[in-house]
Amino acid sequence: MKKLLKPMKNKIHLILFIFIFLLIQVYCDLTLPQYTADIVNIGIQNTNFEFIINLGIIMLVMVAISALSTVGVSYFSSRVSSGYAKDLRKIIYRKVLKFSNHELNDISHSSLITRTTNDVNQLQRVLGFIFTTLIFAPLLGIGSIIKVFELQTNLSWIILVNFIAVIVLLVIVMLRVLPYFKITQEIIDRINKTAREILIGIPVIKAFVRQDFEERKFRKVNKEFYDVNIYVFKTILIMLPLMTLIMNLMVVLILYFGAYDAINNGILTGDIIAFIQYATQIITSFLMIGGFLIMLPRFLVSARRISEVLNTEITITDGEITNISSNPTIEFRHVSYRYPGSEKETLNDINFSLKPGKTTAIIGGTGSGKSTILNLIPRLQDPSSGEILIDDMNIKDLNLKCLRERISFTPQKAILFQGDVRSNMKVGKADADDGEIKRALELAQVDFVDDLGEEVTQGGSNFSGGQKQRLSIARSIIGHHDFYLFDDCFSALDMNTERNIKNNLKGLKDSSILIVSQRISTIMDADEILVVDNGEIIDRGTHEKLVESCEIYREIANIQIDQMEALL
Repeated sequence: MKKLLKPMKNKIHLILFIFIFLLIQVYCDLTLPQYTADIVNIGIQNTNFEFIINLGIIMLVMVAISALSTVGVSYFSSRVSSGYAKDLRKIIYRKVLKFSNHELNDISHSSLITRTTNDVNQLQRVLGFIFTTLIFAPLLGIGSIIKVFELQTNLSWIILVNFIAVIVLLVIVMLRVLPYFKITQEIIDRINKTAREILIGIPVIKAFVRQDFEERKFRKVNKEFYDVNIYVFKTILIMLPLMTLIMNLMVVLILYFGAYDAINNGILTGDIIAFIQYATQIITSFLMIGGFLIMLPRFLVSARRISEVLNTEITITDGEITNISSNPTIEFRHVSYRYPGSEKETLNDINFSLKPGKTTAIIGGTGSGKSTILNLIPRLQDPSSGEILIDDMNIKDLNLKCLRERISFTPQKAILFQGDVRSNMKVGKADADDGEIKRALELAQVDFVDDLGEEVTQGGSNFSGGQKQRLSIARSIIGHHDFYLFDDCFSALDMNTERNIKNNLKGLKDSSILIVSQRISTIMDADEILVVDNGEIIDRGTHEKLVESCEIYREIANIQIDQMEALL
């Protein structure tokens, strides 16, 4: 809860203004019925027009002050609630950026989107309601009760009866709708998940003519959300006519029993009018509180879901060492890795080194653990056992920023960001000038970009797969790094382009290069090739050595060489 309240610290002065305007508004609303009673009891009774006009002017001033106070409350409460939501989203975003694959396995991407948007909006809405209504309602209700007792009538039992009726109605409604608020948020998660899955898989859906099936799947979850919301809002909205009925019955009872007291001179006519106004304010204030109680469960669900994100323990944390020597060496020493919830180890007893000026390659079948090895180096994941050392320092002891600044990582899937070519290249080096960018594009064989200001749409959808891979490679080599990691990022390139890029990479002679690939042509000239099978390194050496000594490598090489000869 402390983390949820943290964004409120710098808004205390705005909250103070809200309280001041609320007190002014309540004072004006409590004073007006008394003025009305005085006009009837004194002005009309004595035919004193001057008195009526004077009080009327005062009432107009009070109404104007009340209206301005209401505007002030709305303005500052909007500033507080909107500012709170903005700051809370920033806190959540910073937290999520620290998530590793471990945390992302526990909280799905679709759920994180819902929590950052819909759940934060729920908190913003409730916070605004608290300042504009929840604080105002008790002040108005208590003040009206005090004013009722000052009138010294025997009609107070009518308010009590109506109050009990209102409470009973609120309890019935709350019991019927409370369980559905949590269900609503869970269904929103599923809608986001389904929509995201469909949008990402549109090419596959079209290729296999599955539009109707996916439409039915989305319609099903959408209809479920519709049905739950219709039930909740039908139940809540039925309160409005019932509350109107209760309040009108209260007015009728006050007029009926008040008339007898007025005939017997037990109460003045103006006091009856004031009593009706105060009674209405009392019931209205409790209705406001009841409205908040109905919103409260949904607020608590959203608050709990956001707290889960903020309280998630980060498994990959910063070390204290910020100095790494130039031209360092990375060593894997008896490294094993098991994915959370998995009974089988993905990597088992991995041992190898990345040395300056050397190119190391990893080859193996699908699911053998090649990409997992690369993810361990920049600490996107941490090994289950064993150590990864940089110059005999465990990378867990290194500052994450310091570590990752030394590493250039080109992922298996080419990821481009919306903007232009220049902005995407500057992800690799923020202060890169146009000359450096053009040089990197040239090394990566990017011959299809005429202008660095050329637009890059979301996800780089205006480029082909091979073009995106070349842009991704250019981004990774734009700055100088000690380690260059290429995770099967040449797969969409033709062999001629791949050969040219690899020749250009030889200019990175002071750095270590690690290439993961399933193509022999990509790795055959590496200084050392690691053959991985079922999470273990079964052999290592140069291409020539492995062709002679490793059956799996020889089989892969023979198949791919035969295919290349067939194509030629």
